[in-house]
Amino acid sequence: MRKLFLLLGFAMVVMLTVSCGTIHQKIKYSSKDIQISNPCEGEDLDFKLISLIGDKEEQTMVLNCRFINRDVNKEIRVGGNFVAYDTEGDEHSGNRTKEYTAKTDKKVDFSIDIPGKVVPRKVKKMAVITFNIGDCRIEMRNVPIIWKKIDKEK
Repeated sequence: MRKLFLLLGFAMVVMLTVSCGTIHQKIKYSSKDIQISNPCEGEDLDFKLISLIGDKEEQTMVLNCRFINRDVNKEIRVGGNFVAYDTEGDEHSGNRTKEYTAKTDKKVDFSIDIPGKVVPRKVKKMAVITFNIGDCRIEMRNVPIIWKKIDKEK
């Protein structure tokens, strides 16, 4: 009987740990400190920030986002004129673009690898991130970085 209670207690602790990590991540990205500017919102393109994940070992970051095309079906280039500044004042820029087929009112998820490396202990958020999605210029400010070890073998 004692082993059963011990096993159930352990299972509850594991479940709470996993769910609290998810809740913490959602709280970070529902923060009112994040400012997003999208001049095309509602008419041509709706944009949503999903997350900014940093790999502690590699010291790199990946921006995960979503957009919805509100115009006719078309090919949309994402990531042009990418410029970002971390809280240390270092610039991370590049012009790698990727083209996505964007059907009307359908969600399109995409990721952008942020150029350069940063020290996770010093940089907790990106001060500014700007890039193009089609003809729209997206600008985000005060985007927190979720630093974790990313397993590359998946």
